[in-house]
Amino acid sequence: MTAPLRKVAYERFKSRLFDRTLTPGSFVTQRQLCDLLDSPMGAVREALKRLEAEGLINLLPQRGVQIADINIKFINESFQFRLLIEQEAARRMARAPMTGCLGQLLERTSELRARALDASDEDADLLAEGLQVDLELHALLVATFRNSLIADTYQNIEDRVRLIRSNGAYSAGRLAVAMEEHVEIIRAILSGDEGGTVEALTAHLTTSRRRALGEGEIGL
Repeated sequence: MTAPLRKVAYERFKSRLFDRTLTPGSFVTQRQLCDLLDSPMGAVREALKRLEAEGLINLLPQRGVQIADINIKFINESFQFRLLIEQEAARRMARAPMTGCLGQLLERTSELRARALDASDEDADLLAEGLQVDLELHALLVATFRNSLIADTYQNIEDRVRLIRSNGAYSAGRLAVAMEEHVEIIRAILSGDEGGTVEALTAHLTTSRRRALGEGEIGL
């Protein structure tokens, strides 16, 4: 079945956010978006309503559409909510580890870390693969709730974090550090160590937030 035009416009808009065609704080008109997204005006307007509700844009009369600015408030609120959700998810996962999925993810994460140690910052394919592996662990954690409302809300937070990340410096060295942190999280889950899992996850997300704020040079 063909996806509704408003959903197509919505997904295309987010893609242009993450590839930095649309940059934080910038302004764009709805007509320009129609051309950029190759979507009709009605679909674009419907998509913009949803994007504004999710905090990714601001609709300003007479000025058009402003892309959300990545400021201290945006970063802190995104990571605070993410930590709140994922800490409880980590506890749940540690109580009943999905050993098959986690075992495979551990193997991939460890292999990716080893490759990152010898890679250059220009290896775009490796960095893209690292992002995918990173997202998989966090998505797996949130899936433990089996709650569509939580999943939908978390997707919005994940989009915010991806926007933050896509507008920051990213390197093979940082990827290696982040994958090592993921290895620690997964091993703690597989051992059934609730406290250790939450501690490792909290350290990982705290490092991520600090780097996003420009307070550190490690982590994802």
